[in-house]
Amino acid sequence: METSERRKLIENLINEKKEIEISELNGMFDVSKVSVRNDLIYLEKKGAIKRSFGKVLLPEKFNVSIGNEKITNLKEKEAIGRFAASLIKDGDSVLFYAGTTTQQIIKFINPDLKFVAVTNSINIAYSLRAFVNVSIVMIGGKMNHQNGVVYGLQAINQIKEYNIDKLFLAVDGIDANIGITNNQPFESDINNVIIEHSKYIAVVADHTKIGSVSFIKMGDIGEVDLIITDSKVTREQLDAFREKKLEIVVAK
Repeated sequence: METSERRKLIENLINEKKEIEISELNGMFDVSKVSVRNDLIYLEKKGAIKRSFGKVLLPEKFNVSIGNEKITNLKEKEAIGRFAASLIKDGDSVLFYAGTTTQQIIKFINPDLKFVAVTNSINIAYSLRAFVNVSIVMIGGKMNHQNGVVYGLQAINQIKEYNIDKLFLAVDGIDANIGITNNQPFESDINNVIIEHSKYIAVVADHTKIGSVSFIKMGDIGEVDLIITDSKVTREQLDAFREKKLEIVVAK
């Protein structure tokens, strides 16, 4: 078995079991304990596992619950997150706007990347702690107790000071004609500011958000550079955006 194959298998085991004894791993592979230890060091550096007193654990950053909320369409959102993470480059300034889909991006970030991460989500900020090369900027202001999202005048003024290379924006709806929308009126002002101060805007939206329209308009479709969605999106939904000359990627 190749080293990369063995490491992937270990990673998958931890994702499935959440916790496993190192002695058990040593007995599973026809390699030395040193090789297994090197595998674990590599995976820990990557942020995929955490070693603790003879055990290997799933890091807290992989706890995908936002508050007490159960995440719908998690598999699809993880596919979106994986593709979105591949867009992050060394030296980028990246704003992760609060949302269950943007939360999934953190799982797939290359741990060797060095970039600035900005967020208004305490959940995302906490997850990013696992990446020692990432400079984390937490936006301050009022916080919604239910979902850990920060908003308000203080947050808006802080964002105005930044030049954001890439914005990953979770939405409640995106329609080829209406534009991008959400259902939280108190977030409307901060939505406008983050869009205005971001050079590249990638909307991360599972298929249930495509073609959907929510209460508050966040921005026009022309302000979006890329939509990342999942494989359950319909051909008609894709065509509606492509007719507007908007790039839309189906993540698998």
